[in-house]
Amino acid sequence: MTASETARPPQTIRRWAGPVALLLVTVAGVGAVLWGYFNPPDISVVQFDAGPISQWKSQRIVGFPEQRIYVVALSDGRLRALDTRIEATDCVAQWRPDDPRGVATNPDGLPGVFEDACGGGVWSMVGNAISGSDKPLRTPLVDARPDTQGRELRVWVELVNPDR
Repeated sequence: MTASETARPPQTIRRWAGPVALLLVTVAGVGAVLWGYFNPPDISVVQFDAGPISQWKSQRIVGFPEQRIYVVALSDGRLRALDTRIEATDCVAQWRPDDPRGVATNPDGLPGVFEDACGGGVWSMVGNAISGSDKPLRTPLVDARPDTQGRELRVWVELVNPDR
């Protein structure tokens, strides 16, 4: 045995660790891409026409029962949509316009609350939790855009997974 053969360290796992790690990371990355391609998320987004913007006056609340949303006109001119589907109870919150529980939290001290009859949750007219829940109602995106002829501004609400 020569001196050069004895000075050379024996082959260890370090020689193969780098290529094996690279191969594992590559396989995991390709697997993640293929998983995402063949298993897309079950999310649908629908644009809902809530009518002409001229109909919205301050403090007006309009319900759209088929979409399970309400659109609220705020005193500063903004519009807010409220998704009244409650995930925890699988129920839909109902608007109670004369309920005094909302006076302390509603804009301008107006009465009215959204109430979940199944779970007992109560929310203000702008969707903030009052009692029975610590989560506010979901607020879908509201946008004002011209109609298809470009003549009249209309209110559009973006609904996420409206069929659930």
